[in-house]
Amino acid sequence: MAQNGYYIRMKKRVLKDLFTASFLFISICTLAFVSCQKAPRQSDVSSAEKLAEPSDEKPGIKKVVPSWHPSEKKICILFGYGYNDKAFTEETISALGAKYGLDDGTSQGGLILPFVFPDDFRDSRIMRLADKLEDVDLAGVITIGAPENTNYALAKIEEEWDNHLPYPVYSFFPQDDVLGIEATSNFVVDRAMEGTGISSGDSSEGGEEGSEEILQTRIEGMDKILDSAIECMLLSEQPLPGNKELMAHVQRIVGPSHTVSRFSDPESGLESINHFVIDSNVKTSK
Repeated sequence: MAQNGYYIRMKKRVLKDLFTASFLFISICTLAFVSCQKAPRQSDVSSAEKLAEPSDEKPGIKKVVPSWHPSEKKICILFGYGYNDKAFTEETISALGAKYGLDDGTSQGGLILPFVFPDDFRDSRIMRLADKLEDVDLAGVITIGAPENTNYALAKIEEEWDNHLPYPVYSFFPQDDVLGIEATSNFVVDRAMEGTGISSGDSSEGGEEGSEEILQTRIEGMDKILDSAIECMLLSEQPLPGNKELMAHVQRIVGPSHTVSRFSDPESGLESINHFVIDSNVKTSK
């Protein structure tokens, strides 16, 4: 009987060990199966994340993105005497186009609307400037070397706004009548030597340039001054106030390499409110 009891205990122990081993085996298989099921899902998530990440690879065809944005507003730049030669205008307009964009007559056009006198004016009539700008939403007008009677064209544009333009007009080195260009510009900048910039010959509203002698000026760094003037227009979005601070605005536009002072009438000695002269660092040719 004792021997039978011993065999019975051994049998129970073996069965218990077999049960434990089977349980461990099943648990290990279950864990392995679950791991195999999860692995593909983890791989899928990683692939999705990789697809969402921006690629450092450059596309085969590069899309050239312009540095400027389309603009409904336009800044008209008139290139007149002393600044209307082909080399200067092409280089300057190209540089401005790269930075601000050129108007192409569409809603996707750039900021700059350039005109070269007399090439862009039929019959060399500057009065046609008013017609060219009639339907343009302007942010400003900049004239460089404005020809005679430009002030009449600007006055005609002013009439459409009850003589109160909502945008500024900057005039640099005009060859127009002094009082006329002063009256139709936010400010006028002239050369210090031979200050007035008046063309010899008669001026009339209906007439154009005749036998007058034009003194052409070319000041160094005009491209930088022009760029600074455009930036000032974009920041101010309106005519500069005609007060004692106007000269400080002009000084910032022309830069530290030029000294600004007020224009004095050679006959009366009176100083102009909005007419300034800068140092004589100019190149002059006839």
